[in-house]
Amino acid sequence: MNALRLTAPTLLAICIIVVVIAGEAIVFTSSHNDYSSDIAAEGGSIGYVINGKGTHEYDAISLSGGLDRPKAVAVYYDPAYASDYEKVSVAVGGRALDQQYYVQQMGPTLQLRDIGNVVVCDAAGLKDFISANGKDSAVICLSGALPDTVYDGTSGSPIIEWVSAGGRLYWAGNVIGAEISTKGGLVPVKDGTSLFLGTECVDASDAKAYGSVKGDGLSDALSLLNNDLRYGVVTGSLPSDRQHLELGYTDGERSSISIVGLGDGMVCIVAGDYSNFQRIDLAQIVASGISPSTELVDAEHGKVSGTVRGSLEAGDHVYICIGGDFAVFGKLHGVGSE
Repeated sequence: MNALRLTAPTLLAICIIVVVIAGEAIVFTSSHNDYSSDIAAEGGSIGYVINGKGTHEYDAISLSGGLDRPKAVAVYYDPAYASDYEKVSVAVGGRALDQQYYVQQMGPTLQLRDIGNVVVCDAAGLKDFISANGKDSAVICLSGALPDTVYDGTSGSPIIEWVSAGGRLYWAGNVIGAEISTKGGLVPVKDGTSLFLGTECVDASDAKAYGSVKGDGLSDALSLLNNDLRYGVVTGSLPSDRQHLELGYTDGERSSISIVGLGDGMVCIVAGDYSNFQRIDLAQIVASGISPSTELVDAEHGKVSGTVRGSLEAGDHVYICIGGDFAVFGKLHGVGSE
């Protein structure tokens, strides 16, 4: 019998499969009981305590202008309605990154970051979800087009009124506002992006950014990974009165993450086609309460093996994340609320 010969391509394929399986194992097997974090005010500073099983990197991030953890999160998914997103290639042995799989992964990815109040809504459910006040609530849309139950291509659309009243809309995949999704197909909307961002400022051309991170250290502290700029906001084209924050990677015009104010709420655009890096970044932004007015006050990076203690300059929130690029735990703490 001939011995099995492992060529370089075969070895590469095996390695990729191991990474994919290991990544999903982290999502599904890590327990919040294995990790914890607490904070306490100490004069003009904030003391923190982190407990972790095993040895991991950690980041403790003090923020000002942040938002509280959302009380409710709706992930929109309705296979009966038309979607518009690019099919993407995946690594050998990897699960196809279609919308259904992305939605399935969002819940566990957020749960690792202490966001357990996540529901998946169809078109009718999304209408019901945004019928309540948007304050402290979030909607994640991955379909590339909003359904006609909440969006009709006008400024009076329920989803726009909901965001303006304090809701948080997180968008990934395609140009925001450009289409209405119906059961019969997609309906184009002229100048639909302007309804959300104030102008037609989304660039759908392919581009990636390398080695250029924005955010005054905040992007590094959050371990943002996605460098795909497709569907990113050209922030220089935003109206001058629109508060906004750019994070992640940039080519000088677009950034991989743009957070733009709309009334009392906000719209967050996570650029790029579907990818695991995009999903992880999206979860980090939701869980850390980043808003258009958020600023980094202080940050510490280190390793935890058992218990570690430290101190940060005080802001209004502290976000603790364990695991570096592939988090196993995250928690947002409100200063003065614990």
